[in-house]
Amino acid sequence: MALVAALILMVQSALAQNYRGTPKPTIQDYGPFPEEVKAKLTKNVTKAAPATCGNPAGPCLFYGGDFLYDPFYPSIANGLANDNTTLISGSPYGAAVWVPFTVPAGQTWQVRGLFTNNQSDYGVLDQAPTEPTAAAFWSVNEGVEPGIAGTVIASGTNAATATPTGRTAFGLIEFTIQVEGLDFVLTPGTYWLTVVPQCTNVADPYCFETFFVSDVEYINTKPTNSFGPPEPVDSSFFDSSLFGLSFDPTNGPLGATGGIGGDAFSAGVLGRIAPN
Repeated sequence: MALVAALILMVQSALAQNYRGTPKPTIQDYGPFPEEVKAKLTKNVTKAAPATCGNPAGPCLFYGGDFLYDPFYPSIANGLANDNTTLISGSPYGAAVWVPFTVPAGQTWQVRGLFTNNQSDYGVLDQAPTEPTAAAFWSVNEGVEPGIAGTVIASGTNAATATPTGRTAFGLIEFTIQVEGLDFVLTPGTYWLTVVPQCTNVADPYCFETFFVSDVEYINTKPTNSFGPPEPVDSSFFDSSLFGLSFDPTNGPLGATGGIGGDAFSAGVLGRIAPN
């Protein structure tokens, strides 16, 4: 226990040291993180495997694609803060990335679940002891614009799972944060989703952690394993009172990422197309 406590303090110290001056929300501002320390500490929550969006027969309706750390374009790989933890806290979140997707004309989607792929120190979900289970906040909004949250179509805080994807970057490990058991309908149009992991138990030292939604870059072709209608590029938003940004565009030199990536993000919708 003493060794674990010491390692946790080392990671927390590294977080503080890597937090550069004026708070900024990207991985590029925090990292790199100490991989050799986190390799000994990572505590995975693996209740269920994430849905396979590359399988047309599966339950996936939309997936923006996999995070890619391209050694030829290292400066554009990034991610944005997306969490409610004891380090980045708020109500209902400390920071959230809102990812656009489109329901095509002529289709009606019955949504059963949502997910985002997040790079994290530990990937732990843990609410206060009075709460029943690990959870994530989620929402689907319509009509999001710069500075405007739009209209909430459906939202809540539901039981969630955190499952390693097998990808790593910046000394962090990527986890799929997924909520299921949802039940609402979307008609044709453009929407924005967010799934924000929760780790708010102050008695759990692992909750002093960060999550960053992995970005997706359209360098030469469509993102790996992307599925369904293409994700609208340069249409994501970042919202965080902690970082002083209210539904700020993620892309461009004046956006939340400061021009480092942020064209699209790794997120998805689970469910089925309703029969006509």
